[in-house]
Amino acid sequence: MSIVPLRHLTLLGMAADKAAVVARLQDLGFLHLRPLRPEDALPREVGGGPSPEARQALAFLLASPWQRRHRTRAEGFDAEALQAEALRLKERLRVLEDERDFLTVRIRNLEPWGDFEFGTVDEMGGQRLWFYQIPLYQLGRVPAHLPVQIIRRDHRFAYLVVVTPEEPTDMPLPRVHTGGISRAKLVERLEEVEGEIEEIQSERAALTRWAGLLGRALARLEDTAARRGAELLAVDEDPLFALAAWVPAAREQELRTALAELDVALLVRDPGPEDSPPTLFSPSERLAGAQSLVTFYMTPGYFTWDPSMVVLLSFALMFAMIVADAGYGLVLALLAALWWRSLGAGARLVAGTVVGATVVYGVLVGSYFGVIPAPVSTLGRLRLLDAADPSTMMAVSIVLGVVHLALANAADAWRLRSTASLAPLGWILVLLGGLVAVGSATGTLPDHATAGLVAMGVGALGVLLFSATGVGLGTRLVRGLLALTGLTNAFGDVLSYLRLFALGLASGSLAAAFNDLAMQSKGAVRGGGLAIALVVLVVGHGLNFLLALMSGVVHGLRLNYIEFFNWGLKDEGKPFRAFRRKETEQWKPSS
Repeated sequence: MSIVPLRHLTLLGMAADKAAVVARLQDLGFLHLRPLRPEDALPREVGGGPSPEARQALAFLLASPWQRRHRTRAEGFDAEALQAEALRLKERLRVLEDERDFLTVRIRNLEPWGDFEFGTVDEMGGQRLWFYQIPLYQLGRVPAHLPVQIIRRDHRFAYLVVVTPEEPTDMPLPRVHTGGISRAKLVERLEEVEGEIEEIQSERAALTRWAGLLGRALARLEDTAARRGAELLAVDEDPLFALAAWVPAAREQELRTALAELDVALLVRDPGPEDSPPTLFSPSERLAGAQSLVTFYMTPGYFTWDPSMVVLLSFALMFAMIVADAGYGLVLALLAALWWRSLGAGARLVAGTVVGATVVYGVLVGSYFGVIPAPVSTLGRLRLLDAADPSTMMAVSIVLGVVHLALANAADAWRLRSTASLAPLGWILVLLGGLVAVGSATGTLPDHATAGLVAMGVGALGVLLFSATGVGLGTRLVRGLLALTGLTNAFGDVLSYLRLFALGLASGSLAAAFNDLAMQSKGAVRGGGLAIALVVLVVGHGLNFLLALMSGVVHGLRLNYIEFFNWGLKDEGKPFRAFRRKETEQWKPSS
């Protein structure tokens, strides 16, 4: 996947033909329009689009649990009448559902007291009934002076009635709200309400046959509003108008052919440094998932590069280091297999890469649901890393961090491809030289301290001299010194990768702890120990699995979004939004 090269288009035409030209551009559907008028002169909203009520009516019909076959012919279709009827049903359904919920609660509140009819206040001599649900251990707190009748008891509560003109103020708990209607009448009304709801749902289902036509009508209105908005982006100078857009370079000839019959002039040029083109990724269904990992956080600038595959691979590796268990990786594989058919090609690539990395890394650290196989076993021989060894795993995390940030700077240098690229290349030398120097100091790379320090010095010199180009020596040195203050940032960013070791160690330790707890439970209770041990294993590993997943996603993406992007993707862009029709792409006869 890569960023599609764009060309800037300026179109000149007769003002009388502006509507026809804009409609043709919308039919083409591959241009990103940009305003030629000042931003503050553009209207915030463009009239002519579908009303919020129409959208609500369509959403109500599409959400119906029962759908009729959508009609494709417009005979008998009245959009306004359909909208009014759908909104009427929606409001009536809301009222009835609220009443159903209210009745359900009241019936449940009255159930412990059985079926009875409420008398009027006059019939009861001014007395009223107050209903209470009192825990058995609080029965002693009921005032003795009140006329109380216990109607029913269960193993937790006593259900009692107090007969007084006014609500008692010294009861241990608030009363249960039952209203003044008997349970039998409430049940009868509930049946009526549920019947009305079924009738409304039937009417709603009958209206769904027009949903496709209503959707097309709304999409048509949206297309009309989009054309009006596009016309407002143009500059009018009677008798001419001018419109600007970005077009994929590969489709320039297609654009010229489509506009050949119209009386327009086209000026096409490559984007310059002063431009800010939108970012359009080359279409690839298979790599769409990797692209989503990037655009979830930001859209790369047009003049940068596409980090999708680097982010996917590094995220998969970091996720695997945090989960650090082949057993959990196999659970992920099972979950992915269950939903494999419903996943698109892009999501399959992401899922397969993450699952594969998790299983492979879990085998390398030799952890299977917290169990480490014997060294002489087949799985034991495959174990190359000890996730519980701090010195080894900290070194692995630091090396990964340095390589990751060096790769980010290498991509930035490739993007610049000029003397300015010597600055990111200098940072690579600083990072690698620092790694070698630290390795020499710790005894991992003995007798290499001088080489590491020399590399750091040469790299720092490159950062000092080439962080600013095209300016005088004094300005260059000042900006270079400011850039060198990033040494502390580089040090902190590399240390951020230690979280991979810490989280992986925590995941493995928790898994082993739950295994030990299960073994202790098995022998602690005679007869039921095995069942308790199984519960501990399932609940414990389930909780640890969820924690590992959350940590892997959050911290795996964070190291890419914050540390990696900070060094290798410094310019944020805006997504390419094609000016196209919605009517044909969203509503088809088969829908």
